[in-house]
Amino acid sequence: MERRILVISDTHGTIPEWLCDIPADAVLHAGDICDDRTLTQLHCFNTVHAVRGNMDATLPTLPERLTFSVDGVRFFLVHNLTAPHRISSSNTAELAANHPRVVVFGHTHEFLVKEKSGVIYLNPGSLGRAGISSGRLTYALVTLRDGAVAQIDIFDATTKRSILSWPE
Repeated sequence: MERRILVISDTHGTIPEWLCDIPADAVLHAGDICDDRTLTQLHCFNTVHAVRGNMDATLPTLPERLTFSVDGVRFFLVHNLTAPHRISSSNTAELAANHPRVVVFGHTHEFLVKEKSGVIYLNPGSLGRAGISSGRLTYALVTLRDGAVAQIDIFDATTKRSILSWPE
């Protein structure tokens, strides 16, 4: 059994028209959605998991953190993790209690896939405002196979080509 999960962040009120054409079973949004209209557009996917970012004052019902499983793979979704090497204290207890395999975060607008101590840290970058370092709009696709993370790809949203894959 294989599942594909679209991972996006920092859309800042903009969802590309082609996004719903991506063959994915679910979408994860790591915050800075900015309005209810944008969140509603994501319901073209069967399952939507989203958290509130620092720009989401109009979406107060969204949680700040979310832990869930997809096909036995545990995810932790948050907007501002800080970074894998200096996790903010507000997230430390949640991570310790829930033992996620994949930690998804946004806020920095810079894509990242890094495994550390058996945990995969994934920042899909920004789909609304280009990252300062990369200068790109990006998103990620996570492929789950047989209850494990098989592959993660970061895509350039302009070319729709993979620019980073895990495992390498």
